[in-house]
Amino acid sequence: MSKKAKQHRKAGLLLTGLLCCFNPGWPGLLQAGPPVLQAPWMTEGRPAAAVSRLIQQGGYALAPNGAVSIAENSAIPFVPASTLKILTGLAALDILGPAHRFATRISRDLHNNLYIQGGGDPFLLTENVITIVQKLQEAGIQQINNLIMDESVFQLDSPADGSENTTNPYDAWNGGLAVNFNSIAIRVAPDRTVSPDDPKLPWLPMMQAIGAALPPGHHRVNVNAFKPTGQISNTLRYSGELFMSLLQRQQVEVRGIIMAGQTPIETTPVLTYWSEKTLRDMLQQCLKYSNNFIANQLFLACGTARYGAPATWNKARAALQSYYREHLGLSESELMMVEGSGLSRRNRITPRAMITILREFAPYRELLPVKQGLPLKSGTLTGVYCYAGYLPHQQDAPFVILLNQAQNNRDKILHILAAGQKTEAELTASK
Repeated sequence: MSKKAKQHRKAGLLLTGLLCCFNPGWPGLLQAGPPVLQAPWMTEGRPAAAVSRLIQQGGYALAPNGAVSIAENSAIPFVPASTLKILTGLAALDILGPAHRFATRISRDLHNNLYIQGGGDPFLLTENVITIVQKLQEAGIQQINNLIMDESVFQLDSPADGSENTTNPYDAWNGGLAVNFNSIAIRVAPDRTVSPDDPKLPWLPMMQAIGAALPPGHHRVNVNAFKPTGQISNTLRYSGELFMSLLQRQQVEVRGIIMAGQTPIETTPVLTYWSEKTLRDMLQQCLKYSNNFIANQLFLACGTARYGAPATWNKARAALQSYYREHLGLSESELMMVEGSGLSRRNRITPRAMITILREFAPYRELLPVKQGLPLKSGTLTGVYCYAGYLPHQQDAPFVILLNQAQNNRDKILHILAAGQKTEAELTASK
C-alpha cells in the first residue's frame, strides 16, 4: 500500500472511530452506539472523503450485503421529506393488504334522500363517479330529493401537519369523501370566463368562485385554500356538485340541495362501489407522482384498520408507531412520524432506520419510480434533499441519502456511492 493510500486509510478509520463513539438520538442527546463498518473502497480510497465534503448537515447509508456497512451520521435523525412515503406504503401493504379496495356506499331513506357515504377512497375520480351514477340509474334511481354527503368515516380537526393550505395541490386536505385528490382543474380565460380544464370534469358552480380569485391561465388548485360559501366544507361541496352534475347529466332529477350529514342506520342500501384500483396500484401512483393526498389517505386508513372508525391523525400515528416498533424493531429515537406524506418538518428518521425499511420494502421495489436508471424515491423541501432506493448493479443494495442543508448535493453523493460500489466489485474480482 502506498504512503498516500495509508494516509487515506488512517483518516478514514479515525473518522469511523469518531462516528462510532457517538450515536446522537433526538437533538441534543448523545448516546453510545454500535460501530459502523466501512467497506474497503471507502477506507482505502477517495470516495469517503469526497462524500464527507458534500455533507454539511445530513447522512447516508448503504447496505450492499444486507447490513449497513457504509455510512456517515447513520444514527442521527433527519427530516426525510417524501422518502417517508416508502414507510407509509410498507405499513399500508402489511396492515391493509396489497389487494385492499376502498368502498363508497350509496343508500336512500324514506324521504327519497340519497346518501353518499365515503370510505376514504384516495382514488375517487371523476370517471369513477360517472360509473357510480350510471350504476345508480341502472338500479332504478330516477329522481331524488336531497343529496347528502357523508364523510363521517374521518374525523379530522386539521389538515396534515406541514400543510400551509396554499393553492398548490400538494397542500390538499384529506377527507372521508373527497374527489379528484381534493384538487380542481379550471381554466380562467382573459375575459374572466371560467371553465373546466379537464375534459372529464363538468362545469361546477364552485368553479366560478374559485376562478374569481385566480389570474387568467390553467390552474389545478387545492379547493380548501378558498373561503367556503354556504353550510358545507369545500371538500363536500366539490364532491356534492360533481355527483349532482353527473346525476343530472344521466337524467336523474335532483329536486333538493347538497347537504352534509351522517347516514342513518335505517336507510336502504342501493349500491356499494369498490375502488377500481387496489391498494398496490394506488401506492405505485402515489410513489410515482409523490402525491401527499394519497399518502395521507393510506396513513389514516391504517389508523382505522387498527383502532376503528372514525379516522384521526392520532390513531394513524399510533398505528404506524406500533407497526414500526413491532414489525421493524425501530424506536422513537430512530423514527418520529407525525403524518404519512413527508410534508411535515417534524418527521424524523435516521439513515440506518431507512435502510431497515428499505430491506422490508424490497419485495415491492418495482413500485418505486425509476430515476437516473435506479428505483428510488426522492424527497424535497426547502433545505431538504433526500433519496432512498436500491442499486440494481449491486444486488439491489438499499441506500439512503438524507440532506438537511442548503446545498442539494444528493445527485453527486449518489454518483459517488454507485461508482464506489462498482469499484468494490472490481476490486473483489481482481483479487
